[in-house]
Amino acid sequence: MKSFKYGFVFSILIMAMTFWVRKVFFDSLGTELTGYYLLINQMLGFLNLAELGLGTASTYLLFKPLNDNNNSVLSSTFIAVRSIYNVIQKVILGIGLILCFLLPYIVKSSIDFYNLYLPWILFVFSTSLSYSYSAESILLTADQKVYYLRLINGVARVTCFLLQIAALKLNYGFIVFSMLEVMSVSVQMYFFKKIVKQQYTLNSEIEKNVNVIIKKNIFAEIKKTFIHKISGVLIFNTDYIIISIFLGLSSVTSYSSYIMLAQAMSFIITTLSVPLNSALGNYLHEKGSDATYEKFVQINVIFMCWASIFSFCYFTVSSNLITLWLGEDVVLPQTVVSLLALNCFCLIARTSVDIFKVAYGYMSDTHLPIMEGLLNLIFSLILVHFFGIKGVVIGTIISNICIVMAARPYYLYKKAFGKTTSEFVKHHILVWSLSLISIVTLYLVLINQLNVLDKFHTGNLFDFIINCIILGVSASIISGGVFLAGSKALRELLKQHFFNRT
Repeated sequence: MKSFKYGFVFSILIMAMTFWVRKVFFDSLGTELTGYYLLINQMLGFLNLAELGLGTASTYLLFKPLNDNNNSVLSSTFIAVRSIYNVIQKVILGIGLILCFLLPYIVKSSIDFYNLYLPWILFVFSTSLSYSYSAESILLTADQKVYYLRLINGVARVTCFLLQIAALKLNYGFIVFSMLEVMSVSVQMYFFKKIVKQQYTLNSEIEKNVNVIIKKNIFAEIKKTFIHKISGVLIFNTDYIIISIFLGLSSVTSYSSYIMLAQAMSFIITTLSVPLNSALGNYLHEKGSDATYEKFVQINVIFMCWASIFSFCYFTVSSNLITLWLGEDVVLPQTVVSLLALNCFCLIARTSVDIFKVAYGYMSDTHLPIMEGLLNLIFSLILVHFFGIKGVVIGTIISNICIVMAARPYYLYKKAFGKTTSEFVKHHILVWSLSLISIVTLYLVLINQLNVLDKFHTGNLFDFIINCIILGVSASIISGGVFLAGSKALRELLKQHFFNRT
């Protein structure tokens, strides 16, 4: 809860600041450079493949020594993880510099030499530098001290955003904007290392043969997590590059604005899921698999309810918010927005499965992320020629429905939970039915009967915010009522935490 409190506050702050930075960047440097800035962030996702999924693998491996108070194993694992990250840091820097030669072929726009190359180099250096404290952040995460991550990252990001806004307002341009990213990462590195040094007594000297054994264990886990890492990049990072190559940087700006709203909603939800990763990992060791499965059923219902609420709100307000934020030129057709709302639903609903995969250390379903990534890439490349941006979104929907919302939870049931197919089908028919009933009810009541869409056609930001609050509260009451009425697991969870307290 402490991690959640810090995370929630800084999530809201960072989300608001991100929108503000994007607005100032767009107004100061225009559509083309905005599209390039967004493209840089997505290309960095490919560089982060060099991380190999080490963060997920090593977090899981740290649960046991932390739970057993075994400082020897904890120190050995931490040192091994840090040494691997040192290598990854150099690899990312080297590959990033090599990619400079490909920029003219990816960026289909007449951006000047300095704004094309220098920001990319600075962002690559910033990304590489961030791996200097990755081992420290993983240790704090595994030890359920995520609030340190939230506090350090939150203060550094907010400060960086404020300085970047000032730099843009004073016409210092894209290069100084990028230099401030390096500064932010350097500050975070200092504080992460300082806190770990204060909080833990880690032995820096470990035997060579012990180091080799631990690294073998880490790489055994990485073999599983790396494939999942590739999938994430293929799903979330290739769309921008496809749109840039086939449709241009202006389309990247429009598409990314809507994606940013969906990710902002997901970001709020993820604030809760990160502390849950380590909490449930320790819960599994303490209570056993059966008790943990019961928690999954309850938590999965909650995330499906949240996905219903957030995706409906996204469909209702996104275009009007973007009009207020960046102007009508960036707005996409409502059919595309409907498709993006479905992807928003999947983005949030998948979180419960991701949480329990980390808690169980279950990453052996490596064929699924490969299929997920390839389905998205192949269908997006084909459909973009016929439907433009809509085709790219449909490609993602196909992979989400087939893999994320069906195959992945099924394999979690079978391999991690050890449950039968009938138990999987029974639970998922229930939660999908409740989501469908919830969204249909929201549409009939709030859009057909109350015409809430018309209320958001306003040029007044204050009125827009008030209407969003009313919409959010109304949608939560309606959707929450549907899920409470239909889910015994949710009723039991509320009873345990609110009615059984003495």
